[in-house]
Amino acid sequence: MWIENLSYVVTFILSAGMSALGILVSVQLYQRHKKPVLAVLLYQQIFLFSFLIYSIWGNITLRILISDIQLSEEISSKLAFFIPIIGIPFMVVSWFMLLKFALKLNGVDSTKTFGFVFFPTLVALVTIFAVLYQREIIPTPGNADLFVIRILSGLNLLIHLLFLLIFLRNRKQSTEIKETGFSRKHAILFFGAVIVYSAAMSFFNFFGFISTCIAIALIFAAGIFIPLTINFRNKFSDEKQNMDFEAFCGTYEISKREAEIIREICSGKSNKAIAEKLFITLQTVKDHNHRIFTKTGVKSRVQLSNLVREKTGRKQ
Repeated sequence: MWIENLSYVVTFILSAGMSALGILVSVQLYQRHKKPVLAVLLYQQIFLFSFLIYSIWGNITLRILISDIQLSEEISSKLAFFIPIIGIPFMVVSWFMLLKFALKLNGVDSTKTFGFVFFPTLVALVTIFAVLYQREIIPTPGNADLFVIRILSGLNLLIHLLFLLIFLRNRKQSTEIKETGFSRKHAILFFGAVIVYSAAMSFFNFFGFISTCIAIALIFAAGIFIPLTINFRNKFSDEKQNMDFEAFCGTYEISKREAEIIREICSGKSNKAIAEKLFITLQTVKDHNHRIFTKTGVKSRVQLSNLVREKTGRKQ
C-alpha cells in the first residue's frame, strides 16, 4: 500500500513540476519576444494544465478521501463520470488555443472565422451526447473511469489530428515557423506523443497503479513538448526590428480604428482629444486603449509609444 501511495506522490510532484515548467517557459518566451503566436501558446498551456490537474488529480484525491465511505457502485460511477466533465471547458479552450496556435504558426489568417465554427460544433456534440446519456441510449458503464477517459482521448486525438493536418497542408514555411523552429516534423513527433499517451490512458488500469502513474506522466510530458521545442530551437532575432507602421499593426493584430488611436497616442494627444478628433465617446477610446494594451503587452501610454518607436523607428 505504501508503495502505491509513494508512486502517486512522486507522479504528482513530476506532473506539477512539468506543468510549472511548461507555463513558465511559455511566459518567458512571450515576455522575451512579444509575438502574438507565443501569447496563444501561453494560454494553451495554462488551460491545458488547469484541466489536467483538476480532472486527473482532483479525481484521484476524491477517490482517496471517500475510500473509507461506503458508497454504492452507482454513486461511485457517477462521481467518476461527472468530475472530469466539469473541467471540460478548460480542455475545450485548450483545444481551441492549440488549433489557433497551429493556424497562426502556418500564417493562416482565419482565426475569427475558426472561432465561430469551433465552439458551436463542440457545443452541438456535447449536447447530442448529453441527450443520449440522459435517455439512457448511452448507459453508464460499469467502469465509468475508463469510459470517460476513452471518450476524452478520442476527442483529443481528433483535435490533434486537425492540428497535424494544418501543418501537412501548408507546403511553405511561414516566417513564424522559421522563427519558432517548430516545423512539420515536430508536429508529427508531437502527434506521435499524443497517440502514445492516449493508448496509455485508455489502458491506464491494466497493470494497476503502475500503469496509471506511467500514463499520467506521459500526458504531462507531452504537454510541454511544444514550448520546450520552441525554447531550444527558436531563431527569434534580439536585434531591433525596423518595420513600417502597417507591419506593426499586422504583427499585433491591431484593427484600423485601434491604429488611428495608436497614432494619436504617439502624437501626445489625451483620451479626450482623441475622442473629439475621431468623433467617438471617451469611453470608446478607453475601451480601445485597453484592447491595444492587451494585444501589445504594454501597461501604459508611454510604454506603447516606446514600443512603436522601437519597432518602427518613428514616433508614429
